[in-house]
Amino acid sequence: MKPLSKNKRRGYLFFFFLVFIIATPSFIFQAKGYRLNWGDVLNISQTGGLYINTDQSGIEIFLNNKLFKKTSIVQKGIFIQDLKPGVYEVRASKEGLQSWTKNLKVFPEIVTEARSFLIQEDPELVSIPEFLVSETIATTSVSRKSPPKNPEYEAVALLFAPPVTPKTPATKQSTTTPEEDPEDMQVKNDDGKLTVLWVGEPDEIPSYFCENVECKSAIVVSAPSKILSFDFFPGRGDLLILRLESGIFVSEIDDRSPQNRETVVSGTGYEFRVKGGKNIYLKKDNLLYEVSL
Repeated sequence: MKPLSKNKRRGYLFFFFLVFIIATPSFIFQAKGYRLNWGDVLNISQTGGLYINTDQSGIEIFLNNKLFKKTSIVQKGIFIQDLKPGVYEVRASKEGLQSWTKNLKVFPEIVTEARSFLIQEDPELVSIPEFLVSETIATTSVSRKSPPKNPEYEAVALLFAPPVTPKTPATKQSTTTPEEDPEDMQVKNDDGKLTVLWVGEPDEIPSYFCENVECKSAIVVSAPSKILSFDFFPGRGDLLILRLESGIFVSEIDDRSPQNRETVVSGTGYEFRVKGGKNIYLKKDNLLYEVSL
């Protein structure tokens, strides 16, 4: 096999150098969020994107009422790119779960992030019996006046006991494990009106406190009536559990469009507690429940 001639080698070198010179600006151009619109007489426009975190598989993500993608076990976050600046409606839904909808602004060269949350349409309330009743007890303890107390019931009932010392308005009123709260956030309670404050480092502020490059340090939590008590949702520093006169609800803090509020249980007379940063319990009269969301 003959080696390439000197002229051919020079020709190939010049060709690839030319490709490099032409392609490099194009790659930089794309990375900066610019797009060439061939349908509009080669109009150049900047674009942005959306990143939606769902934390679950099987969630359908809709963009402006059109199905964009469904999450999977390996990909629970969805990236939507090449969007012109503007407002887009994003909806996350799955059969059996309450849906989540957010109107999000897209800015040039910026990816707008949001975190959805979906809880069951009919959350399961698992009753915690006050007494232990079993066939063994019924047959071997006939002389017993009443069945023994359920230790789980007694432990959960203690969570609802009045606090030894009164809590200040700036602290939450429902948790038994304050060490589980996000350290960089404070919730101010002004007679049933909540304001969430970011007190951490400015460069660590959550994306929902910001639009474009402008950030704020406080967000007011919207509710249809006075918030009687509240707590952070287990494992989610961006969600609050709210007790209203009409029931128990989960609300997002993100106020870039109307805050999503989903129902745990409707009805009057309910209280709730969070234990260990993971378990949610409800009480109504003397009845206790563990909630499965």
